[in-house]
Amino acid sequence: MLNLALGFESGLVVQANQPDSDASGSSESGEEAAELPSHAIGSFGVDFSATVRFAGAEVWRIGWVQTVESADLWVLYRNGARSARHRTMLPQRMRDSDTSKGCWYGNESRRKADPAAPVTVGLMDDPALPFHHPHHPGGGSGLAALAGWAPAGCGGTKEFWTWLVAVREDADHQPVEVVYLHHVHWKVVFDCVIHGDADEPTATVPATSGVVLLGEGVGQGGATPVLGGRGVLPRDEVNRVEQLPDGEQR
Repeated sequence: MLNLALGFESGLVVQANQPDSDASGSSESGEEAAELPSHAIGSFGVDFSATVRFAGAEVWRIGWVQTVESADLWVLYRNGARSARHRTMLPQRMRDSDTSKGCWYGNESRRKADPAAPVTVGLMDDPALPFHHPHHPGGGSGLAALAGWAPAGCGGTKEFWTWLVAVREDADHQPVEVVYLHHVHWKVVFDCVIHGDADEPTATVPATSGVVLLGEGVGQGGATPVLGGRGVLPRDEVNRVEQLPDGEQR
């Protein structure tokens, strides 16, 4: 590896929601799709780049793969003195990818190995937690109890392992052999208070929120990537409402 740049930026920001393409579809056959959240608490994310000279022939690819760990996130909603969390859980660790071919994070995050010259590959990711503003519509399975409630905060953590790898693929783009060049272990801490009138929400964000680097180094590190199956989609998440005692803020 000739060069490695690992860019991180802490903090969170309120932004317009940009849902995955799958999010607009119904999760169950015959079920009406829920109204998509209008906003999201977004992280400033990560920006990884590496330049690699690899002696393998063009049957090898150089690039980034990523696995998202199981997660439990929540958005706090209030209705007068009453509070409830809309919890969003990912029950199992999954491949984090938006490409259907191979094991890669994305089409832009891998290149063919070139014995004659180094190749540069990058990965950018900015995880976000969506919420409804100014009020929750109550749509979605099990979420009717939140209808008319206003967003007030967020919490939880989303954790990732990212690897720079060289992969020899078969004819179906599946990995036959993997060489681990570098690993990065990181998470996003979602912790904020949401404010705002009917026009535009804002957030108060503690200094400890946002991207946190947990570790990085040469080789595979302490985890094994999920290289098979499709990438994680909104329908893989489990949503539920957790009512809190009157007057409880978090």
